[in-house]
Amino acid sequence: MRTIIITSSCVASLLTAAACNADPKYIAPAESLEVGAPGSDITVAETQILLPIRLEEELEAEERAMREAELGIMIPFVRRSDLDISLEWTIRNLDPDGEAQARIHINGANEYFAYVPLAFVVDPEEEETPPPLAGDIPILIEAGATISGVFREDDLLEAALDLELITRGGLNPFAAMLEVHEELLAVDDQMGTVLPLEETAQLIRLDVSLIGNRHLVMEYAVRVRDHRSPGLVHEMGLAADPAELTVFAPADFTPPPPDA
Repeated sequence: MRTIIITSSCVASLLTAAACNADPKYIAPAESLEVGAPGSDITVAETQILLPIRLEEELEAEERAMREAELGIMIPFVRRSDLDISLEWTIRNLDPDGEAQARIHINGANEYFAYVPLAFVVDPEEEETPPPLAGDIPILIEAGATISGVFREDDLLEAALDLELITRGGLNPFAAMLEVHEELLAVDDQMGTVLPLEETAQLIRLDVSLIGNRHLVMEYAVRVRDHRSPGLVHEMGLAADPAELTVFAPADFTPPPPDA
């Protein structure tokens, strides 16, 4: 498998893009996540949020094909420099008698691959499950209380980069997420290909999990600032005609077997 180096030469341009005046769009699924309801032993609730991305225009496809020929590697339609994504959440502890501990896991997919932490575990008794792309911080909620928070744009920008590092970059999840990467953000080899930072793929799907030990309900919304012109996110949001949306089919990433 070809190794990719992701360079940081365009960090400044990304920061400039993030400062653009892009009107935020909110994508709010109708369903909430619930765990620990009376009579239920469910402690994990999961959902997927697929961003409603419009169809690619002919000129965009032509320009992307030219860029792919120039770099010798696939260039995503939805890049990290195109969208700033955040996820706002509120959790209610509906148990009147006890403090709850909750965790939120954020995983997801770009247009190429989806990250599934358990795919990296061969022997559950001997191996630790890799962390999610974002989250897994204990959240304490008093009985009957409500708490709110947000996964910021930089959190999910980093998650999208980690997904590229793990999949197309060939890094171990622990190395991708827990180590500091400066100029070279992936391991090089003699046949490595350089992928500029602004050409890395953005998340087009968020896989959200709520984990809790009490009766908890989480409501959430995805906030997107769209820097592409014309915008990538369909103006009708989740209500858009499916025929007007790009159909992505990311594969669950399976790591290569360990060297013998």
